[in-house]
Amino acid sequence: MPMSDYEPASGWNLPPGCFEWDPAAPWNAPDPWEGRSCGECRNCSECKLLDGTKVKVCTCDECDLEEIDPDAPACEGFEDH
Repeated sequence: MPMSDYEPASGWNLPPGCFEWDPAAPWNAPDPWEGRSCGECRNCSECKLLDGTKVKVCTCDECDLEEIDPDAPACEGFEDH
């Protein structure tokens, strides 16, 4: 196959995955948090309250702890372990 047959009709000599419509393009890949739960995030920690109950908290702010539902869908701030 001649190299000219490989070049796209646009005239740009770019490798596969560089066009908006290409399913192999990085921006067309599924988001890393899709299908994951909030409790799977690296920022999720278990916290024991003064009354002895245990809850899951988000530590992404480092100062403020926010109680989360570990079964809730993950957000855009999801960080894998």
